[in-house]
Amino acid sequence: MQDSQQVCHSLDARGCPCPQPLIKTRRLWKTLNPGDRFEVIMDNDIACSNLITFLTDQGADPQTSQDGNEFVVSAVRTGEATQNGPDICPLPTSSQPVAEVTPVPEVQPEQAGNYVVVLKSDRMGQGDDDLGSILAKAYVNTLKELDNKPAAIIMYNGGVKLATVNSGADETLKLLEAEGVDVIVCGACVEFFELKGKLAAGRISNMYEIAERMAAAGHVVNP
Repeated sequence: MQDSQQVCHSLDARGCPCPQPLIKTRRLWKTLNPGDRFEVIMDNDIACSNLITFLTDQGADPQTSQDGNEFVVSAVRTGEATQNGPDICPLPTSSQPVAEVTPVPEVQPEQAGNYVVVLKSDRMGQGDDDLGSILAKAYVNTLKELDNKPAAIIMYNGGVKLATVNSGADETLKLLEAEGVDVIVCGACVEFFELKGKLAAGRISNMYEIAERMAAAGHVVNP
């Protein structure tokens, strides 16, 4: 049952696929003051489970109710307000609630952005191509929410398709470019897939530079 305390903020995340309800809640969380009560309405049971784990990790003691296929999760903002200092809101790392909140290691300045993301396909993982396509777009779209963004995103082979107009990831890639992330697209791959004139983001480069950037990176992420 939901707490009877007055709800100060309500977030409607119905129709949003996972992980969008969690991302939207993290954004809301950073705007709230300690003691503010809020609720999130959604119609995705997996997203609801992930949100409960996240709020539990924050010590927010979430309360949940269900009406048909809709879920309402309510909680109270804990901790210090963001205007008084940095606010750490990690994505949940476990599907099980934890009794204590484990401090997240702070990213040191020399580590921030010291990695590159390599996208070699417009699909993520193996098993089902349609699901893989959804996951690849979700991954790219989640990158813009990270505090520690990559120094570069390198795309080759089928990965270059994510940089095309209306790919579902193109707007995010443009935003990341505007924030200083170097989006690099393999020129030979663009030619192979006949994508000239269809790119929405990224700069065309060659395999020599791609090899150099990957070799010089502190860490290479291959999702």
